[in-house]
Amino acid sequence: MQVTELENKGLKRQYKIIIAADKVGEQMDVELKVAGERIKIPGFRPGFIPMKILRQRYSASVQPEVLKRLINQHTGELLAEKKIRPAMTPHIAIDEYKPNSDLVFTVAFDVFPEVPEVAFEKITLERKTYDIGDNDLDEAMARIAETSPKLVRMDAGSKAALGNALTIDFKGMIGGSLFEGGSASDFRLELGSGQFIEGFEDQLVGAKEGDERKVVVTFPKDYPAKNLAGKEATFDTKVKEIYRKDLPEVDDSFAQDRGFGDLKAFREAVKGQMVKEYDMLVRNDLKKQLFDALEKKYDFDLPPSMVDAEFGNIWDRLKEARMRGAEPDEGKSDAELQDEYKKIAQRRVKLGLALAEIGGKNKIQISRDELTRAIVQQATQYPGQEQKVMEFYRNNPERAEELRGPILEEKAVDLILGKVQYTDKKVPLKTLAGDDEDENSDSDAKKSAKKSTKGKDKEESSTKAKKKA
Repeated sequence: MQVTELENKGLKRQYKIIIAADKVGEQMDVELKVAGERIKIPGFRPGFIPMKILRQRYSASVQPEVLKRLINQHTGELLAEKKIRPAMTPHIAIDEYKPNSDLVFTVAFDVFPEVPEVAFEKITLERKTYDIGDNDLDEAMARIAETSPKLVRMDAGSKAALGNALTIDFKGMIGGSLFEGGSASDFRLELGSGQFIEGFEDQLVGAKEGDERKVVVTFPKDYPAKNLAGKEATFDTKVKEIYRKDLPEVDDSFAQDRGFGDLKAFREAVKGQMVKEYDMLVRNDLKKQLFDALEKKYDFDLPPSMVDAEFGNIWDRLKEARMRGAEPDEGKSDAELQDEYKKIAQRRVKLGLALAEIGGKNKIQISRDELTRAIVQQATQYPGQEQKVMEFYRNNPERAEELRGPILEEKAVDLILGKVQYTDKKVPLKTLAGDDEDENSDSDAKKSAKKSTKGKDKEESSTKAKKKA
């Protein structure tokens, strides 16, 4: 193998590799001999076909696999000899090859940068503190009661109002013809819930049991079903039953219905859950501040290939969102969005590499139990298909390994949070909850691109952390 260095600037490396013709020929013969064990040619027994005939008939078919194997082998030897770890899969280009001649190809890639150390004890974060008072707990209990109302059928002659639940039959027509998915019987609809197309529910306000109404609505222009988008539809609707929602009394009976001995025990359990949720909000806020601080303190070159790949992921999500009818950051040109999202990609890569370095230097380990819990957590995101998800990860262990990144990141974050300094600031519960709502208010595509600026960087850096670790 003859190696010539073509580029060694910053993080970029490029090499030309020449594999002698006789080495290529030897590998071709090995592959042809293996193929000859199973090939059937009239007049010859498998395994006894002359090499000359095998070369004539099958060299072209085995050549791609032979070249691929030789390129991978010699690229691996180059990386091992020079003790280089590419940041991404190397780009291979065959420059020259003809049968019975040398194989000449180039290997180009970015290497990982040297990540400097940062004195975490010199970082100061503002830690939010909170109290859960009786009034806060009362409001939480009331919200729980609102989620489990008792439906009481209203007297005949009662008029439907927003908030009432109706049992209805309906048949939808466009241009006088029924359309698929536009009819149902005994459908339960809460007026004001927004379940149906805008304007449908409003036209049933004031209806009584037994009333029949023609509800006329227009499907939105961006409606997912293209055959309905922008079209006017008429629904022949019959109101069969009207119910009001009665909220239960928050008492011992209410608690016992939920498996608790009395109301006091239920309140304690609810408070414990609230503490967990608000503690998580506090940690998320600290994590956002930490990532902002780390981004400023770390200064090192970023592998362009990693940044490009991360930007590609963000942009692909944006395009997917647009295909669903969403238009994140409306009013901005693609050029402006690309500039904004390129900066976000750079942030993600920087944080990912920094966290991976921290994990490596501190010998952070991920146990099999932790990986199993991560797989189970993934499965719970697909109700009814949990078993299929578990089987997928069992059958594809390389995909299970991808879950190590997020685990490593969280452990690295916890390690750093144990070393930084804090100033405490007491805030109302609504401030904590409000911050979280603000961070979740964007459209899907906008979230995918803006997570790093909103502090939800878990997804952004975990992949990179895994790759380096």
